[in-house]
Amino acid sequence: MPALDSQTLRSLGILFAATVSIAILGVHFHVVGAMVKPLGDAYGWSRGEVAFALTIASFMLPFLNIIVGMLADRYSARAISLPGITGWAIGTALLGFAGGEIWTWYVGYVVYSILGIGASSIVFTKLIVQTFTRRRGIALATSLAGAGVLVSLIPSIVLSFERMFGISGVYPMLALCAFVLMIIPCWLFLPREAPATALTSQAPKAHWREVVGSTILWRLVIAFLFIASCVGTFIVHLQPMLTDAGLSRDDAATVALFLGPAMIAGRLGTGMLFDILPTRLVAACAFSLPAFACLWLWLIPLDFHSAVALAILIGVAMGSEVDVVAYMSSRYFGLRRYGLVFAILISVYGFAVGTSSWAAGKAFDATGNYNATLMLLILGVVTAVGLVISLGRPPALEREAS
Repeated sequence: MPALDSQTLRSLGILFAATVSIAILGVHFHVVGAMVKPLGDAYGWSRGEVAFALTIASFMLPFLNIIVGMLADRYSARAISLPGITGWAIGTALLGFAGGEIWTWYVGYVVYSILGIGASSIVFTKLIVQTFTRRRGIALATSLAGAGVLVSLIPSIVLSFERMFGISGVYPMLALCAFVLMIIPCWLFLPREAPATALTSQAPKAHWREVVGSTILWRLVIAFLFIASCVGTFIVHLQPMLTDAGLSRDDAATVALFLGPAMIAGRLGTGMLFDILPTRLVAACAFSLPAFACLWLWLIPLDFHSAVALAILIGVAMGSEVDVVAYMSSRYFGLRRYGLVFAILISVYGFAVGTSSWAAGKAFDATGNYNATLMLLILGVVTAVGLVISLGRPPALEREAS
């Protein structure tokens, strides 16, 4: 019994460190969304120009993520994440030096992307799926749900830092606070070696060529490309959409408070459903949510109350999608190549977020509205749902451990 208690405490420590780190690392795009208007007001940059930094990063992410994924399949989370968190904090702080010429913003994002390579959800989610077996869905959901708290607070935090330290002080202050919050639990709780579980020993040792050549992988890639394009548009452009509808920046920040609880509900709900219902059914339902959000934006005029309801819907959708990526990576491909598979899928996710946010910004710059963008996103979501349904049942890659 004492050994069981000790193992439980170690598992909870790992879950806590992963949850804090994933939460902080996962809200960076939301920070950009909160900074779109301040950066434009301060330096005269358009929305498309600001969002293009995410596009640049999204082109780099597939290469960087695959490197991290292969490292995660070989080395411990501790060995990768501790230097990664340090680099991420330095890169984030350097973004505060961007200003005036738009190229400084782009160079800052290139440096940020390279320095933060080891601070990745790939590393932390693999640690979670190695540590937890029977309740993997809810464990993953819990580790991913922490971002919901920060998503709610990011607009208010950015606004407060901007007022206290000026626009150039926002990113350095975020970097300092984030570094302290991540490095302490990771130093205390992350194991020096990867957890040894029955799942890892029982999973087949798939070669990377088999993974890359899998039709299941490419259907998931295309599906996530469409879904992330929709989510990415909301991440970066929801705050501008709300202010365009007549809400003040303070009201828009208040509306964003509802995103976090909705994300948490979406992630925990999706995780629990994955543990009890067919994988494809849960994924298809989760994937359909962004289409309803697009229809809402297209058809219903926004005031404060309707904006709150929309934020709840978008929050549930955002909360569900990354959970789907992590869970389906483990269920369709097992753990031997989880790092590589999740790296590919999350790279597609990041690429789509970056390019879609830029494209939506350019479309707005050209037309003054988001109507055409919303129509295209709805068609993409419908295609993604169809692809997920076509996958079939996950193969029996694992033997459940007690």
